Amino acid sequence: MAHPVASLDGRGKQPVYLLDFSVYKPPEELRLIRDDAEAKARQWPAYRGLPVEKVDEIKRFMFKVVQQSGLSQTGTYLPAGINPMITTAPKHDVEACMEEAEMVMGGAVQELLDRTGVQPAQVDILVTNCSIFSATPSLASMLINKFKFRTDVQAYHLGGMGCSNGVISIGLIRDLLQARPNSLALFVPAEVTSAAYYPGLHKHYMVSNCIFRMGGAAVLLSNKQQHARVAKYQLHYNVRVHTGQSDDAYRCVTWGPDPDGINGVYLDKKIIAAAGAALETCLRRVAPKILTWSQLLEASVNYAGRATGLVDWKAWKPSFTQCVEHFAIHAGGYAVLKGIQQGMDLPVDAVLPSFAALRDYGNTSCSTTWYSMAYIETCGKITKGQTLMQVGVGGGMKGGINIWRSLRNVHTMHPAWVHLANAPITEADLPRSIQAAAIPVSSKTGCVASKAEAPLGEVDDAKASRRQAGGKAAVDVVGVSAAVPGVGVEGDDANAPVAEFML
Repeated sequence: MAHPVASLDGRGKQPVYLLDFSVYKPPEELRLIRDDAEAKARQWPAYRGLPVEKVDEIKRFMFKVVQQSGLSQTGTYLPAGINPMITTAPKHDVEACMEEAEMVMGGAVQELLDRTGVQPAQVDILVTNCSIFSATPSLASMLINKFKFRTDVQAYHLGGMGCSNGVISIGLIRDLLQARPNSLALFVPAEVTSAAYYPGLHKHYMVSNCIFRMGGAAVLLSNKQQHARVAKYQLHYNVRVHTGQSDDAYRCVTWGPDPDGINGVYLDKKIIAAAGAALETCLRRVAPKILTWSQLLEASVNYAGRATGLVDWKAWKPSFTQCVEHFAIHAGGYAVLKGIQQGMDLPVDAVLPSFAALRDYGNTSCSTTWYSMAYIETCGKITKGQTLMQVGVGGGMKGGINIWRSLRNVHTMHPAWVHLANAPITEADLPRSIQAAAIPVSSKTGCVASKAEAPLGEVDDAKASRRQAGGKAAVDVVGVSAAVPGVGVEGDDANAPVAEFML
């Protein structure tokens, strides 16, 4: 297919290559079995002394969240300290958090180094990311100590950046590589679920316990010209947006004390509209860079025809599958994936990798899209010249999209997906059907009405135009905020958070 943009990093500077990446596969002893875990968790200290009726109410709520979340009921993983299958009382102190961080981040890095043959001494730039757990020394320092990176390694740790950072940090690393030619960068995104564990009793904070699971990734990037021959992908375009200027967007995802002074992740119902607006802006910016010449021509003709008022045409809607072959979307929950799939009018096959990541690994925060990419590489095949879209969204509110172009045929057996290598999942294998009836949007579900009924990707009549940007036609696309439903709750749960959209 013909793409209008030749500059593969979006800025016309030296190329950025993705050599390889890995995702962490936790040991089987940390696997979570829902029914067994629910029974054992009833004995945890947080529920002792409570009336049976209160415990039952809490458990019914959590059961409903888990049941509708899209997570496997006999899979996903939690660290030993907060895993009801292992411990009789949760442990989530600094020691437990550091143990999980070293297990996950160290495990992902070790797998990547083993596969590529890269030595720690060859790494010039190290960037780690964990939103909630902030260690001193930093998690970057922990990896430096563990792997003995060079004394002059350029190391940074990013904190508080939310689920989107596994995608948007690629833009930061691209800029670091532009400032340091002939360099190798290692990016390690992970969330320490021990630190995110909430031992309190307020429903708005309980959702993270139901959805967040342990996981992480390690990504090796380079700007060395010799790596063009061996790299898997080249960065075609990167866009990020931050909508924190809005109070609603800024406050809809926070970590802090509940009314009883117990820290946890708080989710506000306005997260739906805020995340939708961020993704809408991202797609509006990235579409002109990836649409084919024929699509840009169609959009221009459509707009010109409607502008004359002589024809009664519907607004032109791009088909993203005409310019992108593979999609890795943040697996924050069933509702967000289904909403984006419907809004972008993507076929079921295009979103199965993300639903697979959600089913088998849950919401691993900033590493979810890397699990989706690993699934595609293991259970499918990416051929030379194909395009992959990586979509992230998270607290702040931030959204980001990376467009990768494959430099060779890619088929890697990632340990995290070996169990499905010969039997890729189908929609029938998912806990909830992708094509099931949409959850009604009402005040009870906690959804925020959007400004438009248009699906994601439809051209906005007020904004659509054929403008010249370096000789290239461009279009604006909108509508994601109309496409993301919330979770259905009833009765006493009507004021519960939008449980499935866990960012």
